[in-house]
Amino acid sequence: MKYIFTFLLLTLFIICTGQNIEKIKIPKGVTYNYCDAKTIEDAKKLVSENISDQTKFTLIQNILIVGPQLWNRYNDIKRLNEIEGGNTTFHVDNLELKGKMTQDISDAKKVWDEFRKEVKGEYKIRKANEEELNYYWSVISFDIEEPLLIVETKEHNYILNILKEDLKLMWIDEAPKSKGYKTYQNGQEVGTLSKGEKETKLESVILLSDDATLKKNTSAEDLSKIVVICSKIFQELFKSSTREGKIMIKFELNKNQNKIEFAVKDDIDLEIMKEFEKRINAEKFPNSKNDPIQFNILYKVNSYNE
Repeated sequence: MKYIFTFLLLTLFIICTGQNIEKIKIPKGVTYNYCDAKTIEDAKKLVSENISDQTKFTLIQNILIVGPQLWNRYNDIKRLNEIEGGNTTFHVDNLELKGKMTQDISDAKKVWDEFRKEVKGEYKIRKANEEELNYYWSVISFDIEEPLLIVETKEHNYILNILKEDLKLMWIDEAPKSKGYKTYQNGQEVGTLSKGEKETKLESVILLSDDATLKKNTSAEDLSKIVVICSKIFQELFKSSTREGKIMIKFELNKNQNKIEFAVKDDIDLEIMKEFEKRINAEKFPNSKNDPIQFNILYKVNSYNE
């Protein structure tokens, strides 16, 4: 009887530990499918080995999709820009975002080498948070399947989607990250994409709400209208500024009252910024039909892309 009882305890322990899946908060409208804990740990180990060992490419296959946020930065690197074919366009509402899909193993290795070069020093591998899931869901056209891992460094948070069948990397991208911006209110402080050209203009629009929520609660026309209004005011005020920096407008469209926050980075002229905030807040922007809609608009002033 003692042996039978011990066997039952051992069996129960194996079952319980085998089901110990790390759960995360999934945003509304996102379809996210978990895999078993062992597969996640195997994937983390494989990623770590392929980062630390400069000769190892066991994670890499011929086809590797480079998402739009990361490709905007990598496209400025000569040997990656020279990768032939595989130009990809991601349609996010009325936005067309450029990406890349490698066609052979040598090109996929070039992408991984660049990623590996950037991931130096301290990093951690974890599951995605809500904001990262919202971004990834807005770009892809399929359900999210684990292993989906984030390689978090001081400068960048990379999205790695790995095929659970053979643990090969299918998708690599960079999650939008606002680190480095200062909280900004009423003209006072209160709290890399491709470098492109050094200029004063709209840099990017980052949709944080998932596609289903966007479709139910707003329209491409309304979002486009907001961007056009903000960009017109921005150009009027900052086109002659000699200072350098970045401005982020953080929108949350609600059914009754919208929320708008501002953040600045580097050497933005705060007197002009105060007028910019005043004029933006004076505008009557479209509301959400029901659920909140979140997105950021990023402008550069006499600056390169991040």
